[in-house]
Amino acid sequence: MALQEQSNLAINMKTREEIVADTLRAAILRGTFKPGEKLDQQELAERLGVSRSPIREALRTLAAEELVTNVPHRGAVVTERTTAELEELLFIRSLLEGVAAKRAAPRITDEQLKKIEAVLIQGEESNDLEEVLGLNNDFHNMIYESYEQPVLIATIQQLRNKIAPYNRVFLEKEGQKNEAWEDHRRIYEAFLARDGEKAEAETIKHLRRVFEGFIAEQQ
Repeated sequence: MALQEQSNLAINMKTREEIVADTLRAAILRGTFKPGEKLDQQELAERLGVSRSPIREALRTLAAEELVTNVPHRGAVVTERTTAELEELLFIRSLLEGVAAKRAAPRITDEQLKKIEAVLIQGEESNDLEEVLGLNNDFHNMIYESYEQPVLIATIQQLRNKIAPYNRVFLEKEGQKNEAWEDHRRIYEAFLARDGEKAEAETIKHLRRVFEGFIAEQQ
């Protein structure tokens, strides 16, 4: 069976609940639904053209992933993080992503660098928030995936998902996008030099700036 046929078969085998969960997850991670926003089952069912049953099951799945919280007398809302939670999550991310960058930088290939540079340039030139959010995710994924470390990358992605809804709030603020991409440029330059120590330091510095941006938005 051809790969494309296998891919189409996998999509076709997904249940309606899984498809709805994927759709809602993507919307939450992109910040389409903001932290604290109520997720009304009837409204979502009408928007997605399904009954309330797959919406209800999808929300249960997302609650298990800590992307949705069930609040008494209010229902499902996009999970909000306290300042302490954000700081702890970003602290753990800094440790893991710093190490991931340190391991990957000395081993990155010229071909991988070219692909990362293309994403970097596209992000620097774009003023479209949706595109920038996607490119931001692509940049970090490509950096860490330039070295085979699947367990570490999977753990990082789980942590990133918990903070992802705040990325839109952060990048919407004037000047934040340019500062974030200046950080990305410095991380890229460390990889270009195959300097693991610098890649680690620049990654940690970038995540600290992101945390400070989150806190400024909450004040």
